[in-house]
Amino acid sequence: MGINKVLLTMVAFMTYMVMSGLLTQIGVLIAPVSEYLNISITQAASLFSLLTGGTFAGTFVAMLVYGRFALRQIFKVNYAAFIGLLILMVTLDNRSQGSVSFYLFSLGLCCGVGLAGGAVLIANLYNEQKRASAFLATDCSFSLAGFVFPSLAVILLSANQLWTISYGAVGILALLILIACFTLNFPKQPTPNNQESQEDKAEPKVNIWTPRVFIMAIALCCYLTTQTTFLTWAPNYLQQALNLEASQAAAAVGNYWGPSIFGLLTVTLLVIKVPTRPLLLAVIAIAIMLSTLLYTTDDPDWFLTVTLGLGLMTSCIFKLGISVGSQQITNAPPILVTFLLCSATVGSTIAPALSALVVEHFGVSSAMLMTVLGFVLVAILMSTCLLLEQKALTTHTSQGTSV
Repeated sequence: MGINKVLLTMVAFMTYMVMSGLLTQIGVLIAPVSEYLNISITQAASLFSLLTGGTFAGTFVAMLVYGRFALRQIFKVNYAAFIGLLILMVTLDNRSQGSVSFYLFSLGLCCGVGLAGGAVLIANLYNEQKRASAFLATDCSFSLAGFVFPSLAVILLSANQLWTISYGAVGILALLILIACFTLNFPKQPTPNNQESQEDKAEPKVNIWTPRVFIMAIALCCYLTTQTTFLTWAPNYLQQALNLEASQAAAAVGNYWGPSIFGLLTVTLLVIKVPTRPLLLAVIAIAIMLSTLLYTTDDPDWFLTVTLGLGLMTSCIFKLGISVGSQQITNAPPILVTFLLCSATVGSTIAPALSALVVEHFGVSSAMLMTVLGFVLVAILMSTCLLLEQKALTTHTSQGTSV
């Protein structure tokens, strides 16, 4: 493998790390943002839905620009804008809710476009056999950033730095990506003519709109809503309900993302020997048990310890769910995976605002109850999908036998 390909692969990983660097700090930064803007905790949490909403919007922008423009040019414009926004946010101490809202949405938009570019880059660099491993590595890089940046935020906040500085630190990765745009040889995108010729040779369209697909899409949406809710409110729950200091409470986010790297790698090895569906159901059952422990415990140290297990054992639910969901239709087109991913992203988009609404009415403990109930709902939905799948398979087999 040439050095250019290695460095481009690192660029792709960094696009995932940039998004993770912003999203995974939400739970740590809710209180500082609340003080910074002189608004309530729940209002601050709702504000971060603009960040997640921006990433969702960025995926649609990506659909329009990739394939029409050169990958290098998109990266240049996107990350130059991202860095410019961070510089403005860090240097201009504008404590206006409107300004912060603009920054969060715009940064999220850039993250969404960049993340899609990282996926396109990997698809162009690796053949199908190696592509799955490369995409697994993107999950690991996301988790790594999810451990590093919230931990860095705790250090910076403990040193009485503004919350904007911890977001500014993510700009270092964006700067490296921008430098790579001027120094590396990016792969060429397929031309529109080539795409049209490939579409002409494509297989007949397959109908993917079945009940099983919609059920799995809702389940994935619920999963990311549940995961984001937990990570958003765990630090505040530890402070308000279990009387832990802010610097110690913020460790909950890092405790989740750190072990998740090893959990993802372990599952990658397990799926070689263990069927995906039983593994998925087992992991969800573990998630329900661990989240119940988190909701019922009064010991902050035990809470942080269980969070390590939650990250290790359950962060693989999303990828396993995507894998099972993509198998609900035989010879399914790529749009099926895209639909599942978009449906899941809706969950992370609405989670900050939805959980803030619940917490405002029922208190911070309700966020932990939401986590338990969320995993239970995911279990019900995915079990229903698998039962319908088994029923369809049995019906098809019996029909084949009678014929």
